[in-house]
Amino acid sequence: MIAKDGRQVRGVLLALAVMGGVAGASTAHAQSQIQIPFGGKAAARSGAKSAATDAAAQAPVATPALKLEAIPVNPTDPICFINNEVITRAQLANECVVRKGEEILDTLIARRLIDQALRGKKLEVTGAEVDQEIDNVAMRVAGLGREAWLRTLDKERGISPAQYARDIIYPALALRKLAAPRVQVTALDLKNSFEAQYGEKLRCRMIMVDKLQTAKEIWEELRKNPGGFEKLAMERSMDSGSRSLGGLLAEPISRHAYPQNVSDASFSQLVDGDVKDKDPSHKPKNGDFTGPIQVAEATWILLRRDDITPAQAVNPTDEKVRKQTYEMIYEVKLKEEMARYMVDLMAAASIDNKLTGKLKMANEGVGLDKEVQLMGHKPGSTPREAANATAPPVANGNRPNLKNPTPAGLPAEVARPSSSK
Repeated sequence: MIAKDGRQVRGVLLALAVMGGVAGASTAHAQSQIQIPFGGKAAARSGAKSAATDAAAQAPVATPALKLEAIPVNPTDPICFINNEVITRAQLANECVVRKGEEILDTLIARRLIDQALRGKKLEVTGAEVDQEIDNVAMRVAGLGREAWLRTLDKERGISPAQYARDIIYPALALRKLAAPRVQVTALDLKNSFEAQYGEKLRCRMIMVDKLQTAKEIWEELRKNPGGFEKLAMERSMDSGSRSLGGLLAEPISRHAYPQNVSDASFSQLVDGDVKDKDPSHKPKNGDFTGPIQVAEATWILLRRDDITPAQAVNPTDEKVRKQTYEMIYEVKLKEEMARYMVDLMAAASIDNKLTGKLKMANEGVGLDKEVQLMGHKPGSTPREAANATAPPVANGNRPNLKNPTPAGLPAEVARPSSSK
């Protein structure tokens, strides 16, 4: 796919190349199955070769000609015949607009904004870059070659190769180029990321409730009977995943994990304690529990420390470790900036949508959920998911996330920043 006006041209050339390849293969197969005639019976019996038989022997085999039919482009052109009755292109287009018009228009708006931004920055995404990225994603995500990956997308996801290149790969590459100048990896980022990967981990249990008052009541009960945490978790926790296990989280929590207010509060109360208090007996220990921690508007948790997993013996000054850490932080921050860049493009744009009747003035804010939806993702997905457009739906649990690693066991539906009150 060639960026800008060349995309459609390359699409046509690609289609012709594919069709030509299929035709060539079919012709070769047909020729291997056909015996070429060598003249009449008399010539065959006598073995004599006349001019007529020579000409017959050299004549090409009659094979069906490849016929290219252009898709009708005029509104009144027939696009289908049913018992000699016509369905026109306009009728098909109108039906498509009614059923999928708003969704497709949103995609076109997003892509046009990206094109305009590229022109403004004198940047471009070339067809070679798109092709290379498809190869990279195919191998990285699925361990497949390009053709197998595209066939899988088409068969299992209903995403055609052209749609994948145009609506997923191209915007992602463009946003990477546009957002890259915004990315900065600081010394604090490196420190926090190193601690998240290699530092000590907190293994704990959780009780989740929907009201602060309920959390306070449970906290008071725990003060009277600290050993009753597991029983209370099984009886009163909203989290079905950990409730049956007495609140035990499947994986330990790392420092600087997402949501950070949870990891900060848990490490402060259950690991670090009061840094000014030098009495070792006052330091947190196994069995201690936190006060109520707000996770979302209607979600509060209490955590109990079960154990501490020691830090790994890794040298933070090791050049290989620093390089790997830097690259992973950079990718996370770049994807975050890509999402923000798209939000900024939408906010700055003037959009008069005649299909929906909505008018958005320039520099009028746009919701992040809407921006994510425009990028072809479901409402409610996170900016990081929207930025990850080069990898269509796969399990994100195996992806490294060093800046904000989600505490395993904390349900995804509540792993969002808490609202301040």
